[in-house]
Amino acid sequence: MNNNHAHPNNAQLVYARVLHWVSTLGIVFVVSGFAVYVFELLPHSVSIDDIARNWHLSAAELNRQFHLPTGWAWVSDILKGDVLSFASIAYLAAATIVCLVAVTGVFFDEKNVIYSVISILQILVLVFAASGIIGSGH
Repeated sequence: MNNNHAHPNNAQLVYARVLHWVSTLGIVFVVSGFAVYVFELLPHSVSIDDIARNWHLSAAELNRQFHLPTGWAWVSDILKGDVLSFASIAYLAAATIVCLVAVTGVFFDEKNVIYSVISILQILVLVFAASGIIGSGH
């Protein structure tokens, strides 16, 4: 076995450490957001009963029926229980971006130009994709 691959390098350790904390915090957010929604600690856009009654609908049909915002417009309703629960999922979806930002710093410190450029391009692609500019929400 090649000894160079026996131990993770610094970039791998940073990525893993950041992923650990981001995902741990994400689990706390998901559980908290779900609890806020099901225990109705905040007002909501769509009641749990309405969700259960309309479970057969596609997301687009549900959005139309309840006049829900599309794209990133949900951010303006962040103080509603169902939206807060959704935000916790969006946070988890952004975990890769957070990890890439952290590891990009390592690549810069190591003066690893190729990996720095690749990670910056990955971040840009993920942010662009998440923006919804070319997605179905517009």
